[in-house]
Amino acid sequence: MKKLILLFLLILSFSIQIKAQDIIITIKGETIAAKISTINDEQVTYKKFNNLKGPDYILKKSKIKKITFENGIEEDFSKSSDSKDLNLKDLKQFIVDKINKHGFEEDSFKSRYKAVFEGDLLRLTEMRKSGKKETRNSIVYDFSNVYRFDRISVRSDKKAFINIWVSILKNKKKNKFDKHKLIMRVDSPKNATIILNALKDLNKLLIE
Repeated sequence: MKKLILLFLLILSFSIQIKAQDIIITIKGETIAAKISTINDEQVTYKKFNNLKGPDYILKKSKIKKITFENGIEEDFSKSSDSKDLNLKDLKQFIVDKINKHGFEEDSFKSRYKAVFEGDLLRLTEMRKSGKKETRNSIVYDFSNVYRFDRISVRSDKKAFINIWVSILKNKKKNKFDKHKLIMRVDSPKNATIILNALKDLNKLLIE
């Protein structure tokens, strides 16, 4: 009987230890049993669960897919708003997702932007409110040639404007480009900052 009780206590202790750890899943699929101490805008600091008196480890949030905390709550980092350290392919998809969800033409929130990449060129198409295929305007942008990134213009907590002087494709057959000011209305200053930073990251990668 005593052996059964001891076995039960050992199993209970092991079960409690498992529940007390945080589980980090990296983008590459690695599983890390950890005790997380801090999470900031760019990185996660933790100790390995099998060595809680050992050194702190730091992992960039861009390298993390998901964290399951000891209380069972999960946080999906694959949907992070941070575009840093993304490769060109992933950055393009990040930009498309953010603009399609939060970007509008400058005059109102009635006409949404639809973003799509054609090679390294970004096409922004102004969509009708109904969301049908009919469009009002479509411009192709070359973010390898940006003249100036202006500061975000904040009008309220639900409205901000991105202003960028950038090259646009004027004549595809002649490969002719022209200078243009992109003005994008965004549904919040936070989302405007995310999109602007991602476009800056795109400019850096295309130049490199």
